[in-house]
Amino acid sequence: MSTLKTSRLAPNAPSPTPSSTSANGTKRKRPEETSKVVYSQPLDTEQRDHLFTQCTYALEHLRGQPDRWFTFNDIMNYLNIREDDHVVRKHMKDFFHADNATQKIEYNPATKKYRFKPKYNVRNNAELRQYLQNQKSAQGLAVKDLKEGWVNVQDDLRILEARKQILVRHNQKDMNAKTVWNNDSTLMHHVDPEFKEEWHHVIIPQGQDDLRKTLVAAGLKPSSAPRLPTTTKPKETKRKTARRGGKQTNTHMASILKDFSHLRK
Repeated sequence: MSTLKTSRLAPNAPSPTPSSTSANGTKRKRPEETSKVVYSQPLDTEQRDHLFTQCTYALEHLRGQPDRWFTFNDIMNYLNIREDDHVVRKHMKDFFHADNATQKIEYNPATKKYRFKPKYNVRNNAELRQYLQNQKSAQGLAVKDLKEGWVNVQDDLRILEARKQILVRHNQKDMNAKTVWNNDSTLMHHVDPEFKEEWHHVIIPQGQDDLRKTLVAAGLKPSSAPRLPTTTKPKETKRKTARRGGKQTNTHMASILKDFSHLRK
C-alpha cells in the first residue's frame, strides 16, 4: 500500500479588494471622506442681498422728501448702519455716486449732500414755466413724472391753470391734472357772446348721408364721395409713310450707274 505524499500548500494570494474585516474578525472602520472645499466668493450672497435692501430703503427715504438734502451720515443713521461697518458704508457710497442713466440720487459736491433725483428737475411753479418755455418742442409733461420731485404738484397746477399760464388735460375720474402744456396768455382774445351764440346755433347733420346731401346742396364736394373714373380717348397710331428718296446726287454719272428703283418694295 502506497502512501500518499502530502503536497505543500501554497500561501493564499492577497485579495484584489481589501477586506472589510480584520484578522481577528472585527469590522474595520472606513476612512473618513474628505469634505468638499467651499471656495470663498467676492461678496457673499446674503451680504449682497443685504446691501441691495439697504440701497432700496435709502432711495425710498429720499423719495419721500424730494425737497430735502441729506448728509451721508443722516442716511446711514436712518438705516442703522454703524460707523465701524466700513465695508457696507463703502458700498453704499459707491451706489450713491454711481454715474449711470438710471441714477435716482443727486449729489451736490459743494455741500456734500444728497437728495432724490426725479425725471424732471421741476419742483415749483416757476421752474415748471421755465422748463416749458425753454423746451424746443411743444410736448406736454406727464404729471405723474412731475410728482416724483414735486409733492404739492396738483394744488400748484390749479393756480397756474386759473392764471391761464398752462394748458391742462384732466382725468375723467377725479379731474386731477394728467398732462400740462405751456400756454401764452397774450394769444387769448375776447370773443363776443353774440358770436358764440351764433356759432352754437349751427346744426351739424348727424348722419353721413345727411351731411353728404348738405354739402352737395351747398355746391361742395364731400370727401366720402366716390371717385368717378376718368374717360380718356385712346391714342391714335400714326401710319408709317413710305420713305421717299432723298435728293439725287451724282447726276453726271447717270449713264454709268444702274437704276435699281424698280426693286423697291
